[in-house]
Amino acid sequence: MAPSSAQGLELLHGYLNLFTPRTGDVSFMRLVSGYVLATFVAGIGALLLWTLTTVFYRLYLHPLRRYPGPKLWAISRLPYIRSTVKGTIVHDFHRLHKQYGSVVRIAPDELSYSTPEATKVIYQSSPELHKDPMHLPPFHNGTPGILAAEEQHHRRYRRLLAYGFSDRGMRAQQPLIQRHIDLLVKRLSENSGKGSLDIVEWYNWCTFDIIGDLAFGESFGCLEESKTHEWIASIAGNVKAIPIINAIRRFKLDWVIPLIAPKKLLKMRQRNAQFTENKVDQRLSHGADRGDLWDGVMDPKGTKGGMSRQEMISNGSAIVLAGSETSSTLLSGCTWLLLQNPDVLAKLKEHVRGSFTDQSEIDLISVGKLDYMAAVLDEALRLYPPVPMQSNRIVNPGGADIAGQYVPAGTTVAVQQYAACRSSDNFRRPDEFLPQRWLEDPEFANDRRATSQPFSVGPRNCIGRQLAHAEMRLILAKILWHFDLELDAPKMGPRDWLSEQGVWILWDKSPLWVRLMPRTLEKSG
Repeated sequence: MAPSSAQGLELLHGYLNLFTPRTGDVSFMRLVSGYVLATFVAGIGALLLWTLTTVFYRLYLHPLRRYPGPKLWAISRLPYIRSTVKGTIVHDFHRLHKQYGSVVRIAPDELSYSTPEATKVIYQSSPELHKDPMHLPPFHNGTPGILAAEEQHHRRYRRLLAYGFSDRGMRAQQPLIQRHIDLLVKRLSENSGKGSLDIVEWYNWCTFDIIGDLAFGESFGCLEESKTHEWIASIAGNVKAIPIINAIRRFKLDWVIPLIAPKKLLKMRQRNAQFTENKVDQRLSHGADRGDLWDGVMDPKGTKGGMSRQEMISNGSAIVLAGSETSSTLLSGCTWLLLQNPDVLAKLKEHVRGSFTDQSEIDLISVGKLDYMAAVLDEALRLYPPVPMQSNRIVNPGGADIAGQYVPAGTTVAVQQYAACRSSDNFRRPDEFLPQRWLEDPEFANDRRATSQPFSVGPRNCIGRQLAHAEMRLILAKILWHFDLELDAPKMGPRDWLSEQGVWILWDKSPLWVRLMPRTLEKSG
C-alpha cells in the first residue's frame, strides 16, 4: 500500500533529523570544522615537507650541487624569472659571474658560462645540443621558424635562405641597399639644422626599410614618411612580451595568458601575425622572379622542398628582425661609445675621410677594407652585443664535458656574451672602449678574442650576420663622411645611455639625442 502524504512527511522529517545536531551530542558543525582544519594543517605540513625536501635535495644532493652560485637561484627558478621579467637579467648575470667565476648555477637545472671553451662545446658540438624549448615561444600558427626549428628543418631553412643573406647576395643587392642609405643621409641633412635628433630612431628606420625591400620587395616607407611603421612597433612589442610568456609557460599555465595579458599586447600580437600573413601572401602573388630573399624559397604547397606558406609566415617576422634589429642596435651603441670616446671618434672620422676622395667611392666593397672601422665595430660588438643573451641549450643524453667539468644530461647551459666579454679573465681593461685590441696591439696580446661571438657560432649562428656587417660599415662610413657628430648633453642629462638599458631578449633602447653638423668640404678631392 502506498504511504499517505502524512506518512511521507514523517519519513522525510526523520531522515533529516539524522543530520541535525542534538543537544548533548558532539556538534556536527564542530566535526566539519575540525575536519577542514585538520585537512588544511595536513596540506600545509605536506607543502612544508615538500619544500624542505626540495631545498635539501637541490642544495646537497642535486647533480649540480657543486657548481657555485647564489643559494636562492639554486633552490628555485623564481629569482631567474623575476630578473628576466624586470629586464635586469644581463646585468645580473654579469654581477654573478664577477662574484662566482666563469661558471655559475643560475637555476636548479641551469648553468651559465663565460669562457670560449664552453662556447665550443655548447654551440659547435655534433650532434648539436638542442635549444631549450622554454627559450622562445612557438609561433602563432604552430609552425616553428628558423629560430626554433628542429635540426632537419633548420638546415633546410638555412639552405633556402643562404644565398640571400650571403656576402655575394648582399653585393648583388648593393644598389638597393645604397639607395636606402643615401635616403637616410638626405633625411638627416634635412633635419640636421633643427636641433638634435634621436639617432636610434633613424637607424631603425633605415635598417627596417632595407630588410623590407630585401625580404618582401618593398620597403616599409619609414624614411620616406619619417615615422615608424606599425608592423615594426608590433614586432618590438612581441619580443618584449616573450620573457613574460615564457615565465608563464614554465609553470604550464599557457591557458592563463589570454586571461591576464594586457589587451594592448594581445592586439599587438594579432596585428603582427596579420601583417606577416599579408606580406607573405602579397609576395607569393608576385612569383619567384623578384630578385629578393624569397626567390628559390617559395613552395606554397610544401611539396618541392621549398618553404610552404605557413613556413614563410613563421619565418617572416624572424627575417625582418634578424636583418634589421642587430644592425640598428649596434649602430646606436657604437655611436654612443664613439661620442663617449672623442679620440676614437676623431681617428675613425679621419680614417673614413682619408680613405676616399668622393662619396661615390663609398660602397660595400670599399668599406670592407677599412681596418680601423672593422676594429671599432668589433669593439662595439664586444661591449654591446646586439643579442646580449645567447640561446640556451640542453645537454644531450650521456652528459657532456664543458670547460673541464662533467655536466649531466638535461641540464640547460648557455654562454652569456655580455658577461663573458666584460670579464677580466678574457679581456684586458674589459670595460673600456679600445678598438686597438683588435689590431694586434701588444698590450692586448693575451686577450681571448674568440670569446666575443655576437652572432653566435656553429650551425645555428645568425644567418643575417653578413647583412648586418655590410649595413653597419656602409651606414657608419656614410654618416661620418657627411656629418660631424655631437652628443646633446643637456637633453641626455647625466645618465649612462648604455648601462641603464633593460633587456627583454633584445636591448630596450631609449632615445639617443645627437646633433649632426653637415661637413664642410673644402675640396672635392
